[in-house]
Amino acid sequence: MKKAYKWTRGLCMILAIAMMFGLCACGGSKSQSEEKQDDAPTENAATYEFTAACNVPEDTLNYAIFSTMKELLEQDERIKFNIYTNGQLGGDREMMEGLVAGNIDFVTTITAGIIDFIPEVGVFDMPNVFPDLETAREVLDSDFNEVMGEKYEKGGIKLLGTVDSGFRQLTTNKPIEKIEDLQGLRIRTTTNKNHIAYWTAVGANPTPMDMGEVYIGLQQGTVDAQENPYDFIVSNKFYEAQKYVVETNHVIHATVLIANNEMYQSLPDDIRQLINEAAEQAIADTRLLSDKNIEERRQFVQDNGMTILEPDDTLREELKKRAETVYDSIREAVGDDLVDALLAEVEKEWGQKFINST
Repeated sequence: MKKAYKWTRGLCMILAIAMMFGLCACGGSKSQSEEKQDDAPTENAATYEFTAACNVPEDTLNYAIFSTMKELLEQDERIKFNIYTNGQLGGDREMMEGLVAGNIDFVTTITAGIIDFIPEVGVFDMPNVFPDLETAREVLDSDFNEVMGEKYEKGGIKLLGTVDSGFRQLTTNKPIEKIEDLQGLRIRTTTNKNHIAYWTAVGANPTPMDMGEVYIGLQQGTVDAQENPYDFIVSNKFYEAQKYVVETNHVIHATVLIANNEMYQSLPDDIRQLINEAAEQAIADTRLLSDKNIEERRQFVQDNGMTILEPDDTLREELKKRAETVYDSIREAVGDDLVDALLAEVEKEWGQKFINST
């Protein structure tokens, strides 16, 4: 559905006035009062109707962002904010293609799904780079976010904000306590090449699979494990098919609010400001919801029979060490400058260096 910036009532009135004076035989100049009336701005002359799409249901953070945006933006009678959920406008690729083409105005999606459009977002696939969630969020809100914003704009996209569902975690039917326990583990992953490379590096057997097939795959033994944030573990009922959550915290599950940049830049300053303010509030509100979800759903999986395992320092260090090969491939894809900038920001926020970035 294309965006519409409709000069509706104003255009109709102008045409009506032109026709009236063109057809009337009477001439002469207009009075001052008539001139003032003609020059007066037409109420609600401009209408801005936006299309917003996500490929997940309404009980997700993606939708929560849009819900707040809609509530705030439609307080201005000139704005209509239409939300399409559950992939009504397509999956990740179709949505991104629509966004870049200008047929969709706003999208919420995870960074892992858009590296084909903005390759630089692959920097967030660097495994085990964030020591904790607080540090990750500080980095996402730092000057590094402005650097990423420039990368998005080169691809025709405006980055308006980033939230997260916490870290992606590993679920399995056997305890993972040492690196040897991962060897040959058939784990469902996304099609993201960096995710596949990570699980290969640690000795597992990654198997890309559509989300809709994962539950059956776990039940039937096609795969032994999968990795997702707690939000998705619960919403997809993986707790029914898996016994353990291993809190690997390997990759941040980041969701971005993005817009078609040409559309965004073409808007009047006041409308653009309304969008910026609504986006800022939506990101803040959704982040609070994220924290609540993580805590509640972590408890939920335990209440439903799953055991949570926290890797010891030995296993975490081994996972980081093996991840270095993935860092190398990401460097090749996004460039040394971007990788080093992220690592420097993490070091600054955390106060120590986690890997050698030289």
